[in-house]
Amino acid sequence: MSMNLCLAKVLPALAERIKADPDLLDQLWEESDEPEPDAEIAAIDRDHDTFLEDYLYVSREVDKEPARYPWMRRALSGTGTEIEYDFGYDNGFLVTAQEAAEIADGLALEGWWSQGQAVTLIPHAIAAFYRSAADEGRAVIGGVA
Repeated sequence: MSMNLCLAKVLPALAERIKADPDLLDQLWEESDEPEPDAEIAAIDRDHDTFLEDYLYVSREVDKEPARYPWMRRALSGTGTEIEYDFGYDNGFLVTAQEAAEIADGLALEGWWSQGQAVTLIPHAIAAFYRSAADEGRAVIGGVA
């Protein structure tokens, strides 16, 4: 069974638009046949602003000791704002830039990754993604597909 963590960094205004119209995510995560794709979605740099990696690799570690890794749980599942978009394994989530900063700081405290450290593992990449989103003032929209 394959499960992928899907994350995207978006500007706060676009995050609000997606929250109001979650079907916009079809243009980001799926091949869309929209005759006129949304310009803000089309402008997302898929190499820099999206993250697609194995969810189970990290979630298994977190599930072994959930009390030890509350920040990674938030990174994988969001902080409470649900997006009515079915990624495949539940609805998505929205994390504000402020929440992304809190998650990035928490991941560093849990020992997953700190700024300046090499990114060599999936948990490092997740932490670096949240740090980057926070530093860029971007929201994170995610889910498990």
